Amino acid sequence: MRIQNTHKRFVDLFIDLLVSKVWIWLTLSFVLYLFYQLILKQNIFLALGIAILPLLIILLFVIIAYSEKGFYPVFASHFVLLSLSSYMDIKLGVITVLITLAVFMLIIIKGIYNRLEWKYAINPMFGVYIIWTAYCILEIANPNHVQEAWNVSITQYAVYPLVCAVLVPISIKNKTHIHWLLLIWSIFILFAAFKGYWQKNHGFNQRELYFLYELGGAKTHIIWSGIRYFSIFTDAANYGVHMGMAVIGFGISSIFTSNKILKLYYLIITVAAIYGMFISGTRAAIAVPMAGIFLFTLLSGNKKIFSIGAIIGIGVFIFFNFTTIGDGNQNIRRMRTAFNPRNDASYQLREINQEKMKVLMASKPFGYGIGLGGKAERFHPKELMPYPPDSWMVNVWTDTGIIGLTIYILIHSFLFVYCSWILVFKVKDFKLKGLLSAWLCVNFGYFAAAFANDVMQYPNSIVVYTGFALCVSAPKFNKYLIIS
Repeated sequence: MRIQNTHKRFVDLFIDLLVSKVWIWLTLSFVLYLFYQLILKQNIFLALGIAILPLLIILLFVIIAYSEKGFYPVFASHFVLLSLSSYMDIKLGVITVLITLAVFMLIIIKGIYNRLEWKYAINPMFGVYIIWTAYCILEIANPNHVQEAWNVSITQYAVYPLVCAVLVPISIKNKTHIHWLLLIWSIFILFAAFKGYWQKNHGFNQRELYFLYELGGAKTHIIWSGIRYFSIFTDAANYGVHMGMAVIGFGISSIFTSNKILKLYYLIITVAAIYGMFISGTRAAIAVPMAGIFLFTLLSGNKKIFSIGAIIGIGVFIFFNFTTIGDGNQNIRRMRTAFNPRNDASYQLREINQEKMKVLMASKPFGYGIGLGGKAERFHPKELMPYPPDSWMVNVWTDTGIIGLTIYILIHSFLFVYCSWILVFKVKDFKLKGLLSAWLCVNFGYFAAAFANDVMQYPNSIVVYTGFALCVSAPKFNKYLIIS
């Protein structure tokens, strides 16, 4: 016991020493000198790469020392890297998962020497995703399995859900921490909205033109209704749905924010997100705030809020479905077609393709394999689904079969019911309940859109799983409110 305590004290002392101000300033001085020497003798990229290594080492020790805050860099990394990927070649999936797993392991190392609240990490969300992960691992036995495809897809299927289920309850403890997550997200939303504005008014850069005219993006982004802008995202659908998520997330959060400046800021973010959602021309995006408002009215348990939500929802439906107001605007005109999908050629094509898929999937209860359900030509599997999935839920079906899809739907149905029960019956603080409801409504809107578009992409996934984890952590928030 004495040896263990001595070891613990030594580790704590070592960490404190490394994160002290003296060492930081000495390291920065060394970095500057090293950078100066290398930039004179080598190329600038090598110089930058080597020069930042000491800073990365310090960052690792800081994360270890302050592991309770470790989720913030994981959350922010998705937005930062996606923003950079619109200007340079970045293996987004590889880097984000490496950062995520690195922080995860560092926190575990910290937890060996210091007591962390691991009991909150063992929660219903972690349990259901363990079941789902086990099924995904069993998919390796699929005769059509390709390991490379599995490696790429398992991140969105299982890694992020499990990491969020563990890290969020450890890292996020009160309303202030939730606001910090919102502030990190808000910076990205502002940038994404501005980038969309820039594309609309100043045109596309070389990388974006390459996507449109060399990779074939123009077929789906320059259409009869005009140009569908995609900002820094992979495509307009992903952009529109994400901005729709921000509309409902920041719109509801603004209601339950006491600080007037912060409330105004959240409203500005909401307006910016509405702008981005409309210029994307993504019809499924309108389902996100509408579904979110619907769930919010149910969770509120307040007749006034229910009435306001119902009026807003009915008003939006009447505006798009029964009027021609704003038809002169291409974005409004395209959004209006979402309310009459059966008259839309692309919707009709999707229905035809799904009927053909049913015939092929009848003999594949376990699907084509993780990552191989569609658009998987580059992996060269034995069999390939010849029709594009066109939605995330269809993609899950073709990847994992009817068995996998059933498990997936049951898991997420359970999470929505469980989180709703917690928010209605367990959370007593009015503002906390509102902030957490905002995240759950974001998720509800997201999955409504996921039935129409393949939107389980960066950075949507990290927001969705963070939202579930926050709601599952609500009993812990109650504890800290009582303590404070």
